[in-house]
Amino acid sequence: MSDAVNLFPPEVLWMPDQTVEVTFDPHAEPQFTFVPDTVTMTRAGLIVFHRRPQNAPWKFKGGSVKGDAGQFPASVIGNGSGLRMEDKFTDKEKTYHQYRVIVAFEDHEDPYTSPDPVIVNDPGTGVVPPKS
Repeated sequence: MSDAVNLFPPEVLWMPDQTVEVTFDPHAEPQFTFVPDTVTMTRAGLIVFHRRPQNAPWKFKGGSVKGDAGQFPASVIGNGSGLRMEDKFTDKEKTYHQYRVIVAFEDHEDPYTSPDPVIVNDPGTGVVPPKS
């Protein structure tokens, strides 16, 4: 058994990656589904979006958070099969952030933008309503 000591205070540690499975069908209602549809973060970490089914004919093209000022950098991974969004967790109160993902079919350039699911940053303090 290791007697290793963590030299970093708990607020510096990242939480485990949060996974969101995304389906998209332009002919369905709703066109996008997110499982889970709300991601709750209690400290800094990564949110990883996965295309479902894995062999779907569309790819992620990007993602963003409404009103973001650099807290949520995003990058496409796996040649479009995934999207990785970092949450730098700068919120001091419970805050709701609406995000969007952008997808496109491999044989079409026209992108589709999702509605606004939510990332909740909850440091364990008061509540701030969603940004609009």
